[in-house]
Amino acid sequence: MSKDLVRPSSILDGVAADTWQAYNAMQTTKQRHYDLLQILENKKKKFNLDPTENDRVLLQNLLSDHDAQVKRFTAASNELKTQDAPAHTALFVYIGQVAALTADGEVHH
Repeated sequence: MSKDLVRPSSILDGVAADTWQAYNAMQTTKQRHYDLLQILENKKKKFNLDPTENDRVLLQNLLSDHDAQVKRFTAASNELKTQDAPAHTALFVYIGQVAALTADGEVHH
């Protein structure tokens, strides 16, 4: 990993903890939704099976879960920015670095 990438532990475990957790929850719900989309797409490609009603309901529920987490993260981010702008900046720098290093699903060494 790059020596420029430093986990800002003091803010992630401190003033930005709620925002960081909201970000992680948002990423988790996003991944769940995408995973189900992939499963349904594979069922269609491999077996010509359309999504069941349960599949569609679950997909919509996962999207609703993600939407709720996006709102939670946005609110937490705005609150952090108001409360501690330098911590907000540091958090987003770290999020950007992590995203850049994991863009293809793998950490670059």
